[in-house]
Amino acid sequence: MKVTDSGMLEELYWNSLFDIEDVVGWLAPSRKTATIVEVGCGYGTFTVPIAKKSGGDIYTFDVEPSMIEVAQRNARRAGLSNITFGLRDVLEQGTGLESNSTDMVLLFNILHCSEKRMFLEEASRILKDGGIVAIIHWRKDIPTPRGPAINSRPDKGQILAASAGLHLHYRGNSKILEPYHWGIQLVKEMAI
Repeated sequence: MKVTDSGMLEELYWNSLFDIEDVVGWLAPSRKTATIVEVGCGYGTFTVPIAKKSGGDIYTFDVEPSMIEVAQRNARRAGLSNITFGLRDVLEQGTGLESNSTDMVLLFNILHCSEKRMFLEEASRILKDGGIVAIIHWRKDIPTPRGPAINSRPDKGQILAASAGLHLHYRGNSKILEPYHWGIQLVKEMAI
């Protein structure tokens, strides 16, 4: 299922809407054995730099065959072999990964839909205890050149409400990611 307002722009313009280095730095994917899952790879805007920095296994999914093709091309150009691409509707089918098997799940610009909880449920299911779900989205407090309708963009309160009861806890890691995004990280903690 393609989420509302998720059409992609021309690749160079799309990439210009992020400070990619800042986002990757905020994620801190430096553990060589980390397993990272990305839902909605798009052009590989984050897939490729994260795979370079992490060195661990990256599993990335998209519902659009053309996005998978472009992201695969970008990974090949970067000489990366640690990315597994999946053409998959994560809302309809889940990720297909084992429970408690991943260190980080990325949900970037995807939670402006009514199915927020379904994405977060799958993230919690596949995360190991201590794993992180990292979310970035368009800001709603400033004008942005693109993005879904302002009233559909999630804020911290909506994300926390959608994650209630899923063992995903906010531990203070939230950041404005210039120029147009913000991010929040939730930690899976089974026993608190």
